[in-house]
Amino acid sequence: MPKTVLLYPECHADTALIRFLVKDENLLIHSAGTEVAKDMQIGIQSADVVVGIIDNDKVKPRYFDLFVKLNEQNKTCFMHKPDSAEYVIIIDKAIESFLIWNAEQVNLDLALYGFPIKPKLLGEKLKTPSIQTDPNYLQLLTDLQTRQAPGFITLENILNDFLTP
Repeated sequence: MPKTVLLYPECHADTALIRFLVKDENLLIHSAGTEVAKDMQIGIQSADVVVGIIDNDKVKPRYFDLFVKLNEQNKTCFMHKPDSAEYVIIIDKAIESFLIWNAEQVNLDLALYGFPIKPKLLGEKLKTPSIQTDPNYLQLLTDLQTRQAPGFITLENILNDFLTP
């Protein structure tokens, strides 16, 4: 029997990114901010594996103090709670710096997609629920993946390890 995996992205832009990479809506449970920790603890009771996708906020729930780093590269940090099937992927400082860095790595201009290049302004634009269906954002994700942006490859490989039998 295949294992049940649940993914808990923390914000609207993260949710759109993970939905884009995974393409299975049934695996995603959008969680708001610090709720990821609580939702993961509930989810592990019914799923075989839970994976939180969070930003590297200065203040994180203590739950994440129990996790140990497995790998860190290309603006992603992959962590595991020992003796459990609970994992967390930390995306850079925030989704906006992750996107800016990846765009720079593959010479994409965020302005061509209608996005500001200043992290604070980009962050404000990414925080709206409408970002999940914004055609410019989805095109940016497509182009970053097509151009093999290093953070996208790393993130996709981590997710595929959970989802491939």
